[in-house]
Amino acid sequence: MKYEDCVLKPRPSEEIQHHDSSVMNKTGQSYVLLDDIHYDGAGIRVTTRHIDNVPEDMPDYVELHTHGVDQVFIFLDEPGNTNPLQAEITLEDEKYTVTAPVTVFIPKEVPHSQRVIRGTGRMVTILKKGKYP
Repeated sequence: MKYEDCVLKPRPSEEIQHHDSSVMNKTGQSYVLLDDIHYDGAGIRVTTRHIDNVPEDMPDYVELHTHGVDQVFIFLDEPGNTNPLQAEITLEDEKYTVTAPVTVFIPKEVPHSQRVIRGTGRMVTILKKGKYP
């Protein structure tokens, strides 16, 4: 078939710079949906993680860092969910507590980090670059 290489299965996310996967994955495995490894020349990296059972004392697991391209965090909820996903987003020296459903746009070169605080939902990350730094 002509376009079969365009139909992609997710793969578990590899260790990435600035992120402590051993802590992050306690709330759910992260998967890469699309990047330059999946499809050469994709020029975008999309990941997702279903988040559940967030520990009460969830430590920080992402260092403050920057990217040379824009990034988007999307936090999704499910109908009827009584425990929506909440996260703490740091942009430079400002902290925001967000509740799903919500989208956070991170302009390139803005120092940022994120930490899930509580709840259940899905996080989608879009990096406008085909490979993580």
